[in-house]
Amino acid sequence: MIRRLFSSAILAGILAGLAISLLYQFTTVPLIVKAEEFETKQSADARYTTGTDKFVVHLVHNSDPKSNRPEWEPANFVERIVYTSLTTIISGVGFALLILSALVIRGSSGGFRIGVLWGIGGFAAFILAPAVGLPPELPGMMKAELIGRQFWWLGTATVTATGLWILVFYKNPSLYILAFILLLAPHILGAPIQHSIQSSIIPAELAAKFTTVSIGVNFIFWLMLGGLSAHFFKKFQPKIA
Repeated sequence: MIRRLFSSAILAGILAGLAISLLYQFTTVPLIVKAEEFETKQSADARYTTGTDKFVVHLVHNSDPKSNRPEWEPANFVERIVYTSLTTIISGVGFALLILSALVIRGSSGGFRIGVLWGIGGFAAFILAPAVGLPPELPGMMKAELIGRQFWWLGTATVTATGLWILVFYKNPSLYILAFILLLAPHILGAPIQHSIQSSIIPAELAAKFTTVSIGVNFIFWLMLGGLSAHFFKKFQPKIA
């Protein structure tokens, strides 16, 4: 069972990761490059105005104020593709394991159509719900403190997945109230926000387009991930003689 689980997750993660990495090059990557152009222009303007690199690093890259080094970024186009693909594949394998673990808990044998439904659930929990409070962000946008954003994202994904699980698999109406509380709680509490007098250097139209496109691409990613992982899980099922 363990070998079947990991084999299915790895295959699904690789295939979905490679496909979405290619899609990224025609959807989100051009928007990121455009945002980096604004960031570079702002960096040049700040350097011309202040004559110091330290100010530029703190303003544009949001680095540690005690460090003079800017945030790391890919050196060239090829390096960007390689790192994007590796990151997408690794995250795909991890999320596929979560989907397959849920399938095993429910006692399902898998199958592509069942996997697609699980993929939609995963998308709702890990992408859509967190995006309500923390939409995908471009370089150069004002961001809240990293630890706070990470904890809020993790908490939102966890309680959303729990709430959806209760709504779908439990028939006790009294538990539905708990499910709705879990689904609404992180949004009532609110996501961490950036308290700053500085405005974003990224145009609102570009930021909105990136958010929409990013969410759409991730929807495709989760559909592929759910369908493929459940398909391979069923395909690798031992045949009974």
